[in-house]
Amino acid sequence: MNDKDLLYFCKLVETQNYTLTANTFNVTQPTISMAIKRLQRRFGDPLIFQKNRKSKIILSPAGELLYQKAKYLLKEMASIDYDVKHANIKKIRVAFSGIAGSIYIPEIIEKFYKEDIVNLLDARLERSATAFKDLNNGDVDVAIYSWMVPINDPAYFIRNLDRTELVIITGKDDPWKNKKVVDAQELRKRKFIARQKGYLTRECLDEEAKLGDFTPDILYTARTMKLMIDLVKRNVGIALAMENSVKDEKNLHIIRLRPGQKLWAYMQIAMRKSFIPNKYQRQGIDILRRFHLHSDTQKS
Repeated sequence: MNDKDLLYFCKLVETQNYTLTANTFNVTQPTISMAIKRLQRRFGDPLIFQKNRKSKIILSPAGELLYQKAKYLLKEMASIDYDVKHANIKKIRVAFSGIAGSIYIPEIIEKFYKEDIVNLLDARLERSATAFKDLNNGDVDVAIYSWMVPINDPAYFIRNLDRTELVIITGKDDPWKNKKVVDAQELRKRKFIARQKGYLTRECLDEEAKLGDFTPDILYTARTMKLMIDLVKRNVGIALAMENSVKDEKNLHIIRLRPGQKLWAYMQIAMRKSFIPNKYQRQGIDILRRFHLHSDTQKS
């Protein structure tokens, strides 16, 4: 049994098609068929059932177990391959979501600077979902992100950094400028400035719309959080935002969602437990494992 056989097997299960699987790896269909036969002989089990090449592939119990274990093993092998090949790399790849970046990057850079290792940081800004996906794929070493529910996965070292409430923001001249609490159903009457699909605040807006049984009326889709906030300040529309991202903004009015309809964003830092830092990365990884905002920063 070799890793290519497992790779071909997993891809065949996912594509449900020998031709697509072969094309993915730029090999012939017989190559895929022979790999499956080797695995069948190795485990003494058919692993897959298929009436013909166009019918759905059904896994045997042994095939299902092999698929799950092979996916895990292949991911670990890819991690080993990267870590060994990059044993001398002097960088720590950190993915920040936009909000997490604005809150945590300065503090992290300061901590690395004080230890004279700031040159280790390779920071990139991504959507939260992309940051965690890149962590899962091994494209980054650390992810700092926010999401509607805290991620709790035993494959990762995860620490909760903060929790913040999702609030409605309006301009100071908005008709709701004196409103303190809003019901989700009232939001159906308003036009929104929102981020693109996949960003936390947009996903939360869609969730809030479900509670109010309406489809958000998106007046404008902002490419950045700053643009969304600036448009709200100009009374172009209202928006749903994380409270910790607007608490220091002037010319904004904050309205809370009523109890039972509140949504929260959880800020977390995560890294794969399988990631073994090399001798250059250890000090920086230790800082990130113990990272929390300085108390003065949290109070400001």
